[in-house]
Amino acid sequence: MTTVPQRWTRRLCLGGLSGLLMGATACSHVATAADTLAQIRQRGYLKIGTSGTAPPNSWVNSHNELTGYDIDWGNMIGRELGLLVRWVKTDFRGLMPALAAGQLDLVITGVRIREQLKQVFLFSEPYSYELMAAVVRKDDEGMRRFDDLAGRRVAVVAASFQEDAIKKMGGYRELLSMPSGSDVFLCLHTRHADVAVVGLTAAVHYVHAGHDDVRIVKYDGGLNAQGIVMPKTAVDLKAAIDRIVAARRADGTYAALYRKNFGLEPLR
Repeated sequence: MTTVPQRWTRRLCLGGLSGLLMGATACSHVATAADTLAQIRQRGYLKIGTSGTAPPNSWVNSHNELTGYDIDWGNMIGRELGLLVRWVKTDFRGLMPALAAGQLDLVITGVRIREQLKQVFLFSEPYSYELMAAVVRKDDEGMRRFDDLAGRRVAVVAASFQEDAIKKMGGYRELLSMPSGSDVFLCLHTRHADVAVVGLTAAVHYVHAGHDDVRIVKYDGGLNAQGIVMPKTAVDLKAAIDRIVAARRADGTYAALYRKNFGLEPLR
């Protein structure tokens, strides 16, 4: 059996949302004021951060190109603002500190809009909605409800909404906080984890990619709105992006991108 490197385990990962906020707040003390839209236009390009390891939101294809739902949105926003886009692929845990430090203009990587994060950053209007899902092996007949985690090892992406939610839910044997969605599924595949907790779109993508040895347990805890993340000072940039999101929702582009990337009808 493949051994999961020790660095992957929760003992060496950030402590979920609280760790992320602490890191971002620390960075903000030394960061200069974030670029306004006028300053970005003068520069001529947007710096957008994404994980690049979370299909179908963002991943690297066989041509070594970033692709996915988040990439489609970022490139579209760049075009509509008349700007080039420079993508920065970074571990999910490092994206918010990089944004706070002024190294990025935006983060587009399926981030749930949460009150704690809104204390530090601005969010666009929702450009996507998501449900949580648990993925288990088909030979695991014991788990029929999402919250049936007693005695189970649960893998999540470190500093993610799912990590925060599972910590609040409790009842698990061990929580494995992993660097990426791909690592979460690897833990399930190698039986280092009994349950992978991810977004429903990621779970559906994983099954459609040929993993017919697993099944999905959907959580009925309500929709989670996802937003594009910006520095607190980027008020004019947020206004411009909100207008783009509203227009693309109204003209059907949002729904088309959702179907194309997720193979699902929009959840909202």
